[in-house]
Amino acid sequence: MDGSDVSMGSRRVESGLSLEAKTAIAKIVIKDALKRYKRPTVVWSAGKDSTVVLDLVKQVCKELKISIPPALFIDHGQHYEETMDMLKEVSKNWGFKLIYAKNEDVLNKVGKNNKIKISALNQLNQKEAARIGYNKTEMDYDLETEIGNHLLKTVAMNLAIEKYRFDALFTGVRWDENEARSGEVFISPRSHPDHVRVQPILPFTERNIWQYMFEYKLPIHPLYKQGYRSIDGKLDSKKTSNLPAWEQDLEHTKERAGRSQDKEGVMEKLRLFGYM
Repeated sequence: MDGSDVSMGSRRVESGLSLEAKTAIAKIVIKDALKRYKRPTVVWSAGKDSTVVLDLVKQVCKELKISIPPALFIDHGQHYEETMDMLKEVSKNWGFKLIYAKNEDVLNKVGKNNKIKISALNQLNQKEAARIGYNKTEMDYDLETEIGNHLLKTVAMNLAIEKYRFDALFTGVRWDENEARSGEVFISPRSHPDHVRVQPILPFTERNIWQYMFEYKLPIHPLYKQGYRSIDGKLDSKKTSNLPAWEQDLEHTKERAGRSQDKEGVMEKLRLFGYM
């Protein structure tokens, strides 16, 4: 390879740069953003990608002799206990504020059989449902649907952006995750609400993430050791193998194959409305 981007299936994969070079690029992106934006936050899920971003931000803040910005956790109500425990432990040990973003209106309306009546939601959530073209009278309390993902994650995040007036969000998006993210750039302006997405680890591969995690001895969510490669909610995340995530065939199998359904078909549409 000559160091240029190559495509593996529909994924964009940067195969030429070393992990050291990618780390240096990530730090340059982070340092530039920290100098230009006044109210940044790190979107952190306790997953591997966002933990790497959080550590990179921590390193750059130490170099700049400034405090770590707060982390934003999107709480959709279906998290593993291990996730919640890790949030508390790491935020305490690393010394940063943790903000929980929740769409309380939707979570409070979950009824029998995990159904939510659209008419029971407040005006904002009804408007957001209509905005993505959802015209049914009820929805499932499900993270793997367009409507569930939008209301429980994107709307919750946007409410927090507005409340705390964040102008920059550091995220753990990578080019090789899926086709919808292959065209992303390091600094991506967004609207409704206005802010920028700072995406420092775009060139990292899944393998790079694990290399970084072990090299810098970062805390690892215990479900990865049990065979999960992607961790989100209890109802949709599934093991992909009995091997620890880092020992699996990362280059030739889908990272999110353990989810209850394949979201590739809806990812691009969701991103138009603010999904990461």
